[in-house]
Amino acid sequence: MADSNQAIDVFYDMDIAQICQHFSKSRNTVDKAVAKLVKDYPDKGYKYKNPETKRITIKAEGVEKLSSYFRKEKHEISTVEMELRFENEKLNAILQEKEKAFSQMEVLYQQRLQLELENSKQTFLLENKTKDQQIADLESENQKLKDEMEKIQSDQNLLDEYKKKELEYNSKSLFYRLTHKFSL
Repeated sequence: MADSNQAIDVFYDMDIAQICQHFSKSRNTVDKAVAKLVKDYPDKGYKYKNPETKRITIKAEGVEKLSSYFRKEKHEISTVEMELRFENEKLNAILQEKEKAFSQMEVLYQQRLQLELENSKQTFLLENKTKDQQIADLESENQKLKDEMEKIQSDQNLLDEYKKKELEYNSKSLFYRLTHKFSL
C-alpha cells in the first residue's frame, strides 16, 4: 500500500491548443511560458511530452507557476499592491507639492532679501546724504558766522577809529573845532 504521508503529484495532460484556450493565450506565449517554466525549474519535472499522444503533461504546481507567469505578463496586480501604488502616488504628489512650495518660498525669500538689501542701501544713502547735507549746512552756517564775525570786527575797528578820531577832535582847540567839521 502507498504511504499516506507521501505527496501525490497531480498532472494536467493537455495538448498545446487546450493550454492556449485554458489561459486565453497564443501558442507562442504558451510555448515561451512553458520553456521559461522548464528553464526556471529544471529539476522539478514539471513538463514532459508524451510521444504517443503528442500532449504535454504538466504537474499542478507547474500550472500554478504558469498561471503566475501569465498574471505577471498581464501586469495583474493585487488590491494591496494597488492600494500601495495609490498611496505611493499620493505621497509623491505631496512631495512634489512640498518641493514646489519650498522653491516658491525660496524665491520669495530671495526677493524679500533683495528688497531688504535695497531698502538698507537706500536708507544708508539717505543717511549719508542727510549727513552730507548737515555738514554742508553747518559749513555754510559757519561761513556766515565767520563773515558776520569779520563784519563785527570791521565795525569794531571802525568804531574804535571813530572814537579815536572823536577823542582827537575833542582834544583840539575850540577854534579848530569851529573851523573844521568832524568826519571820518
